[in-house]
Amino acid sequence: MDAAIEYLDRALAIRPDYGDAIRGKIFLEDYRAEADFVVQQAIRKTWWDQIGSKLPQRTLPRRPLDPEKRIVVGYVAAEFRQHSAGLTLLPVLRNHDHAKFEIICYYSWPGEDEYTAKFKQLADVWVNAWGLSDDELADRIQADNVDILIDVSGHTTGNRLQAFARKPAPIQATGFGHATGTGMPTMDYVLADPIFIPPSVRHLFAEKIHDLPCLITMEPVTNLQPSALPMLHNGYVTFGVFNRIYKISDDAIRVWSRIMREVPGSKIILKHGLLDDALLRDSLMARFIAQGIAEENITCLGTTSRDDHLRAFDKIDISLDTFPQNGGISTWESLYKGVPVVAKLGIGASSRAGASIVTAVGLGDWVAEDDDGYVEIARKFASQPERLAKLRAGLPAQIAASPAGNVEIYTRELEAGYRKFWRDYCVAAAEGGEAAVSVADARSDA
Repeated sequence: MDAAIEYLDRALAIRPDYGDAIRGKIFLEDYRAEADFVVQQAIRKTWWDQIGSKLPQRTLPRRPLDPEKRIVVGYVAAEFRQHSAGLTLLPVLRNHDHAKFEIICYYSWPGEDEYTAKFKQLADVWVNAWGLSDDELADRIQADNVDILIDVSGHTTGNRLQAFARKPAPIQATGFGHATGTGMPTMDYVLADPIFIPPSVRHLFAEKIHDLPCLITMEPVTNLQPSALPMLHNGYVTFGVFNRIYKISDDAIRVWSRIMREVPGSKIILKHGLLDDALLRDSLMARFIAQGIAEENITCLGTTSRDDHLRAFDKIDISLDTFPQNGGISTWESLYKGVPVVAKLGIGASSRAGASIVTAVGLGDWVAEDDDGYVEIARKFASQPERLAKLRAGLPAQIAASPAGNVEIYTRELEAGYRKFWRDYCVAAAEGGEAAVSVADARSDA
């Protein structure tokens, strides 16, 4: 990664507005343990300075300012499909109050799947935006009179941030898929929580931070209940890592290997679709073997159906979160199957998602501040099978009782945020005489 960043910097020295190089740096800095909030937000600001700020912003027509109106919310996403960000957004769309919110989905990806069909059913209006230019998308958003426009993709593949730079809606926010900030003054809010983005670093963001019960939620897993604790019949502890394999850092493997040495007889199962590739599978196993872990104690699993993916957690006693780039959906999936997750707090947004999620469902004692703490949490709980078994059986109910896991409560909290955004905008616009008639005029017209 360091070498890649060096080459990207050399490219940017030649052409400072080379968008692919800037996006490459944004991606890589989220994976570097040394990259803190300062570094991560600085490169996002570079994108704005070099690209976003040079795009003409829209002058929106005057609109009635009724703070209690039915708010038009537009979601712009490349992830209305089987994708981790899609799985965080699906329960929200499923639980939106359509009497108070009109939901428009702008889908910015060429392919569709069974999840796309689910999203379509939940939208009041569906727009295939893949073939639209940024100007055309901004035109459509403006014509739809969107009040609050939500970016789901952040700076990831398929994003439409150049449409957001044009400010086609009066209020714009980013969240769900990549809520690490955009660096854009035209983005008004980031949807996050106090662990993911702590108050001490919020001044570094171009956006205001709006706190939710958790950074993300997930569609509840109700068809598959937790199994019995595997270690009770195996006679040894099985750790699991079901994250994307490119999130598995050398530092994480070093710490996991130390855990396995301190928990005699323990094994580890790694699962990700890319492990179908023999070269990648052998390469990953070699990294563990180099740390002294015997090959027979490592199992790699590849692509399965989603239900079989979830059933694979039946083999796991304790999940280990990746760092510095944490898991998101993989953490939620593990918890729903009764498998607690050891997490570690990092110094940038991407390294704090795990702690955000496990704390939100009442497992704050599974969050470590450093490597030693991470090892100690895994070692301690691995030696307490009765406690693990009780936790395993009760986790789904514990999740359902939390505002982060109860998707109806989560959505009501989100909608309360949207209403606040709109009310605050109405007050500011009325006081500033911006873009609208008064609330009294709007109501007398009605």
